[in-house]
Amino acid sequence: PANYSGFDTLIEELSARLVSRHGMDVTVYCRRHCYDERPREHRGVRCVYLRAVRGKGLESIWHTSRSVLHAMWRRFDVAFIVDPANAPFALPLRMLGTPTVFHTDGLGWMRSKWSGPSRRYYRWVEGFCARTASALVTDARAMQRYYETTWGRESTCLAYGSESQGGVSTEALDRFSLSPRGYYLCVARLEPENNTDLIVREHLASGVQRPLVVVGGARYRSAWHDRLFALACDRVKFVGGVYEPALLNGLYANCRAYLHGHEVGGTNPGLLRAMAHGAPVLAVDCEFNREVAADGGRWFGKEPGACAALLRQC
Repeated sequence: PANYSGFDTLIEELSARLVSRHGMDVTVYCRRHCYDERPREHRGVRCVYLRAVRGKGLESIWHTSRSVLHAMWRRFDVAFIVDPANAPFALPLRMLGTPTVFHTDGLGWMRSKWSGPSRRYYRWVEGFCARTASALVTDARAMQRYYETTWGRESTCLAYGSESQGGVSTEALDRFSLSPRGYYLCVARLEPENNTDLIVREHLASGVQRPLVVVGGARYRSAWHDRLFALACDRVKFVGGVYEPALLNGLYANCRAYLHGHEVGGTNPGLLRAMAHGAPVLAVDCEFNREVAADGGRWFGKEPGACAALLRQC
C-alpha cells in the first residue's frame, strides 16, 4: 500500500482501478525495504519487491534500473514510469519496443533539497524525457503548458481525484489529544520545497493557541530536519506518518484549517484530500495551488507575517 508520497497514492489507486474496472493485468515494482509484509498481490495487483541501495536520489534511479531489467524479460504491453529523472534508465524497454509512458511530476530542478549538479541533471533530463518517452502525462494544466512551451512536447493532462469513500474516523484525534476544529493541519513529506518550516514558524509567530499538527515523515534526515523538529512544542506537534485512510480523513475533516506549502509540483493529492473533506484551505500562492483550489482557497506569500496574518483570522 501507499506509505510515503503522492506518487505512492497515484500508483496504488491507478493500478487497483485498472484491475477492478478494466480487467487489466498489472504489475507494480516495489522497494523491498519499505514493507514489513510483502504479499504477492494487493487489491488484485501483482507486486514485485526489489532490493534498493539506500540514499537520496540514488535509490530511485537504482530501483528503476532494477525494475527495467526485470521487466525486460516479461511481455508487458506498456510501462508507466513516474519522474522524468528515470527516463535514461528506461531506454532499454523503449528499444525493445515496450511503450514508455512518463508522469512528468513537478519541476524537479526547482526543489531546494537538490544540489547544483542534481538540479542541472533534472533540468536536462526533462528535455530528454520529452524527446524519448512514448507519451507524457501531466497532472495540471500549468504543467501541461510548461512542457509544451519549454520542450515542444504535448502531454495528456489527467488531473487527480480524491477518494471520498475511505471512511472517516476520529481515532487519530483521540490518539493525538485533539478536539474537533481545535487544531490546524499540515500534511506533507518533510522536504524544504514543501515549506513546512515556513508554516511552523508562521504558526508560532501568529500567537494563536490552537496547535499545529504536522503529519509526515522524512526518509533521509538532514540538518534542515533537525532545525525543523527543534521547533516542536505544545503548539506544534510532529506526529509522523498517518497511513490508515480513515484516520487521515478524520484529521482533514475535523481540522480548523489545512495549511498547504507545496509549490513546485503539479496537482497535489493532499490538497485534493483536504478539499474533499471540507477543510478550509490556506495555501502558499502559486499557479499550481490556484489551479486546484481556485475560489476555495486563501493564499499567502512567503514573506514574514503573511501566513501568520491568515491564521489569526481563522
